[in-house]
Amino acid sequence: MSKLFSAADAQDLYLFDLELANVTVNQGLAIDEVAGEIYATQVYNGFGGNYESFVVTRTSLGGKYLDSMIFKNGGHGTSIGIERDGGQIYIWTNMMDVDANDTLVTQWLCRVPYLPDTTISINDSRVRKLKEFPNPSRYQSAFTDPKNNLLAMRITDTTSGSTVSQLEVYKISDAKNGNFNTKVHSYLFTSDMNSQILQGLALDGADFYVTFGQHAEDFHLYRVNLTTGKISEEINRPVGYSPSGGYVEGFGEPEGLFLYTDPNTGYKTLLTVIVGDLAGRRRQRLFALSNNIGVQKFLGLAGERVQPVPLTRHDNRAKRINMSKVQSIAQIKEPGYYYMTTAEGNLMADHPMKNVAGWWLYVSGGDAGSGVNYGVHQILARNSSVHATTFVRSVSAAGTASPWFELNMTKV
Repeated sequence: MSKLFSAADAQDLYLFDLELANVTVNQGLAIDEVAGEIYATQVYNGFGGNYESFVVTRTSLGGKYLDSMIFKNGGHGTSIGIERDGGQIYIWTNMMDVDANDTLVTQWLCRVPYLPDTTISINDSRVRKLKEFPNPSRYQSAFTDPKNNLLAMRITDTTSGSTVSQLEVYKISDAKNGNFNTKVHSYLFTSDMNSQILQGLALDGADFYVTFGQHAEDFHLYRVNLTTGKISEEINRPVGYSPSGGYVEGFGEPEGLFLYTDPNTGYKTLLTVIVGDLAGRRRQRLFALSNNIGVQKFLGLAGERVQPVPLTRHDNRAKRINMSKVQSIAQIKEPGYYYMTTAEGNLMADHPMKNVAGWWLYVSGGDAGSGVNYGVHQILARNSSVHATTFVRSVSAAGTASPWFELNMTKV
């Protein structure tokens, strides 16, 4: 089996949601393959003003939130590059220089140390300004292929009134010394590319990956061989459906893109974020476009994030009780939401009110406990639209139950 990515054989697989700092749509995606950490961008609206800012969230490779950093007047955050220099991660990004009247002076390609829980702007002494873009109609966004020492810049020019984009690739070692005289690669976007809405950008050696499409139903991936300047592969089909067969709450937008190479095995997996759900509660759903077993690493991480004890049945109904094994409510210590009929409740030795109705039982997660033994809190609520009868109690790790306490309910 080839370790290389092949668009022709790739399937899209949902992995997990990224836990990001903001509720806005993800924009860019980058991965530190050495440490196994993800860096993802989102627009940050906390400053107001005329120009956009963005926030970078650092997560584990399994998508768990670690920390974040805000780039004031950093723009939309369409893409960022990362570079590991010793033990420090640096962010490559466009940043805007504005005056006291919040008017744009110029913009720069910058190299900035990633500093958790920090807000930074272009005039901070820790920001290195490396290449100026004084024309406000000429915008650039950076991304990197750190393992190959490559920095790429997508440069979009709207001076003529139409969108014309190109790609320039340099060695990171040259760029961080301010040397932009020698391009490793360059590429002019096709007219079809320029007519579409750009989303994700990724680089892997001489392979350039770029996605387009306002909606995930219009997902269009191009793989470009930068040595020949030719499009080598495409994916042009919907990507990122949810189990319902559509998108989460009808919203699906392709965003961040990164070609991940496992540093131990060399297997390559193309990762992309398909954002779902409504504004204010966006889900940053990470998908793998994979044709080899490299994706198993991410599936393993995804498996660890699955709730091993379901709180309900898979049809969203309450869990039912195995009456052949349970004679008292105190024996039910697995967390979750249960339902017992009147007949089932009558068989429970410790039921506080038999022969009246069915009951919901809510069992909490365990206390500190010891090993597999833990105490829980139980709530027993009557299934009635007239009587809001509710009892609560605790059950110790040893299985000793406290008395039931009936809650006093007042109709409102």
